[in-house]
Amino acid sequence: MKYSRYLIQEDRIRFDFYEFYFSSLRKRKVLTANRINAVDFNTYPCSMNIDNGEIIFFNHGDESAVKEFVKRNKIIESNKTDVWELLCNQFLDTELEPEEIAQKKKTLERLGISITQQQQIAKRIKWSLFGTWEWTYLGHWDVLAMKQRRNPLYRINGSDFYWWTMEIAGKRNKTNANKM
Repeated sequence: MKYSRYLIQEDRIRFDFYEFYFSSLRKRKVLTANRINAVDFNTYPCSMNIDNGEIIFFNHGDESAVKEFVKRNKIIESNKTDVWELLCNQFLDTELEPEEIAQKKKTLERLGISITQQQQIAKRIKWSLFGTWEWTYLGHWDVLAMKQRRNPLYRINGSDFYWWTMEIAGKRNKTNANKM
């Protein structure tokens, strides 16, 4: 998977290439600060919620440059729960305690994702995350990257999947935001 190429400027980020095929950044390559609803440093890699509820990701390791941009442009920092981390925990290459699993399921229910919906989501993403050797964190970026990399038909029929993940990340997540 190629990583995104972008230049963080004073009040905008210019994307030469964005890694996720169905992102609006593929067509609209300049992301101005006024299009950014919030930044989230709780995801890995860090992400931003933009325009229409789309979550965009920065390259791993670019957090300090993003933090400078966020501070300079007074962008809201989100303290939301990382829904995709909770949904992907069962695919980690590590064994979680039953109490921890139950707690994560309860948190998802509190955020509006029922046990039935959790099972449906797991069923839809399991082949994308099957066989990952990650021990500590899998999240939204991982779901998108694995789906795009492992599915040869993704560029033909992946748009619905991409926007489905955005809906789960954004609409079903309670956000507490603070100004930087």
